[in-house]
Amino acid sequence: MTDATTDAIPDSGGVPTTGHVYDGIQEYDNPLPGWWTLLFYLTAIYAGGYLFVSWVRPEWTDSNLRYEAAMTKQLQKQFAELGELQPDSATIMTFLDDPELEKWLRLGGAIFQTNCVSCHGRDGAGVSGPNLTDDSYKLVKTIEDIASTITKGSVSAGMPAWNNRLLTNEIVLVSAYVASLRGQNLPGREAEGDVIPAWGAAN
Repeated sequence: MTDATTDAIPDSGGVPTTGHVYDGIQEYDNPLPGWWTLLFYLTAIYAGGYLFVSWVRPEWTDSNLRYEAAMTKQLQKQFAELGELQPDSATIMTFLDDPELEKWLRLGGAIFQTNCVSCHGRDGAGVSGPNLTDDSYKLVKTIEDIASTITKGSVSAGMPAWNNRLLTNEIVLVSAYVASLRGQNLPGREAEGDVIPAWGAAN
């Protein structure tokens, strides 16, 4: 194979070339059509934006999370049968102990998936927020402290207050769901805070 510096450049018939010749074969200078180039860049921008959004707000792009959000809205219509819940230990423990209330615990899980995964992860093992599946807690000593922390938040722990975004019933149900994650010990963030007694013993 010879290079263009030693090979005579054949007549291209007026077609623009790059000046490269390999074994008598010229490389024509045929740029891609403008519409194709534009489409390529738009596709790259869209893909990058989609990746960023799926990382920052996974509930916008994940069909499973959208389903959970839709289920949340549907089950919220049934809140009338629950009445007005109180965010105390006895009420939260009821949803952990009564199998007939499992659908409400699932609703708590859906609320968690809609609002909490960016900090605590989809399985509760922690991202920027603590791992909720071990036995160590920084702000919680009793099960009702979960509801209190969700309601009021904590500036020092970087936990926002949710009392202006969630109904009291939603706070109770998501508190019960968070309490139910304990003991799974999923791999994620290292344990933080102190080990506290089991929920029954703590209340």
